[in-house]
Amino acid sequence: MARVRAPELTGSGGWIGASADFGLASLAGKVVVLHFFTPSCINCVRVLGELKPIEQRFSAEAVVIGVHSPKFPHEHEHAVVERAVERLGIRHAVLDDPDLSTWRQYGIKGWPTVVVIDPEGYVVGAVSGEGTGDVIFGAVERTVSEHQDKGTAVRGAVAGMWGTMPISTGFRTVSYPGKVAVDPSGRRIAVADSGKGRVIVMDRRGRVEHVFPLLTQPQGVCFDGDRVLVCDTGTDRVLSIDRATGTQDVVAAEIASPWDVTVLADGSALIAEAGRHRLWRVPRATPGEPRGEATIVAGTGQENLVDGPSPLLAQPSGVAALPGGGAVFVDAESSSLRVLTPEGTVVTLVGQGLFDWGASDGGPDAAAMQHPLGVAVGPVGDGGLPEVYVADSYNGTIRVWSGSAWSADAGKLRTLPGSGLDEPGGLAVLPDGQLVVADTNNHRVVVITPDSPEPEVLAIDESWLGTDTGDPIAVAAGSTMSVPFELDPGSLSLDHSDGPPVVVEVSADPGTLLAAGSRRWALDSATGSVALTAGAAGEGIIVVELTVSSCDDDQSTVLHGRSRHDLTVTSGGDAPAPEAP
Repeated sequence: MARVRAPELTGSGGWIGASADFGLASLAGKVVVLHFFTPSCINCVRVLGELKPIEQRFSAEAVVIGVHSPKFPHEHEHAVVERAVERLGIRHAVLDDPDLSTWRQYGIKGWPTVVVIDPEGYVVGAVSGEGTGDVIFGAVERTVSEHQDKGTAVRGAVAGMWGTMPISTGFRTVSYPGKVAVDPSGRRIAVADSGKGRVIVMDRRGRVEHVFPLLTQPQGVCFDGDRVLVCDTGTDRVLSIDRATGTQDVVAAEIASPWDVTVLADGSALIAEAGRHRLWRVPRATPGEPRGEATIVAGTGQENLVDGPSPLLAQPSGVAALPGGGAVFVDAESSSLRVLTPEGTVVTLVGQGLFDWGASDGGPDAAAMQHPLGVAVGPVGDGGLPEVYVADSYNGTIRVWSGSAWSADAGKLRTLPGSGLDEPGGLAVLPDGQLVVADTNNHRVVVITPDSPEPEVLAIDESWLGTDTGDPIAVAAGSTMSVPFELDPGSLSLDHSDGPPVVVEVSADPGTLLAAGSRRWALDSATGSVALTAGAAGEGIIVVELTVSSCDDDQSTVLHGRSRHDLTVTSGGDAPAPEAP
């Protein structure tokens, strides 16, 4: 059989991780593995993991090269490709081919496709789809062995290629945040800090209460009582994390790239499995017992846009519960917004097919999006149904669907004003109607007021991490409340040499929650409580700062402690004039 010479690697976008004149000539004597990919394709992303064993085992004999071959218009921008290379942790060189010139030269038909080239520059073979890692590994192993015997293999580094190393994320508060969630009370926000492999839980002002690290590219996150559900996407698992202890339980395993999760009205969890184009349901948790076995409620594994009781999905990437049962979700690859009814039927509200996209508003014949990744349910609109907010990621916008029935011909899509978002990946709705948005490529979380042009950056403050969280306090305006404090000096003794050794300072945010009165006390005990008068009605926090002078036989030591309580002041009674904040 005649051997086919591998075409040269050309792309108008140039190289990432290699010199401008890099190409197949630079790779003579190496087994070359070409990965034709686009970052919007979850199966392409999963193939990256399948290629790592080749990079590790044959680091001296073989070279993996990414060939970026875009699907969506947004992916034609070189800066988009650079950010995707960093976000995905790609360590090898990538050719940016926005015009698909190399794609056509190799006769590629779909994403992902892997082509193996021998050290003499001839094509060994090609395979499409994921799940072929063993086949590719075997082909590389045989080719390396064959050309070592022939004397045509070359070991060692390749001139002009330095690979692509992710930029340090240390200076970023969050790195490529994926999803966000708001707890039912509206007091707390969870953020999937995907680039740093952790989930952050904070209050509405950004004061961090918990950090759950050691996750692998986490995406979906939602509150589930005193626990947080997390899609640990890189390990194909959904975890339940106890907020108080950090203890993790596995809710579902072997879910291919779970991208989002929500708790339905009946308490069960709904999981968007992006990698196999399915939705899974996990029964509600019984007190003291784990959730039951996960079952598929929509999708077959085939990628398409088909409605009805036997639907086909296309990379579901965002899901949100509806108050009356069922859920809304977005299919990224078909750029669609869809509904899963309580009966299990899927209805498409916006979207036409796998290769239909746009940025237009309007009804079913006009509305279009581009690779949406997030969805959230808002308040009831004029049509009698909740408004649905969508993170239209590749358009960098937030969209709103309003309708009178869960059908495409009974609703319209519109775009919220504002700009500056870069591939927003998730969003959630606060009780006051504001939106919390994961502005993924800008490495930030923002708060958006619908119909306001400017997002407000949420300042995430990790200096609050480790602050003790006490029981919530609820009191009527004008009433007296008792606020506890405690700091254990351990083996040290309280130092009374300069007067009372304990200083307690109390503040509230907002300050109007407290009436005028004492805020600072000098006391003789490090355990006790102080009395304050509640101010104006509202919600916030009360903070207790402790300074304790202590000593042992050799030296004096000053100890510091801080605690916080959720504070709710209800209206009623004659409230004293509140202290100005």
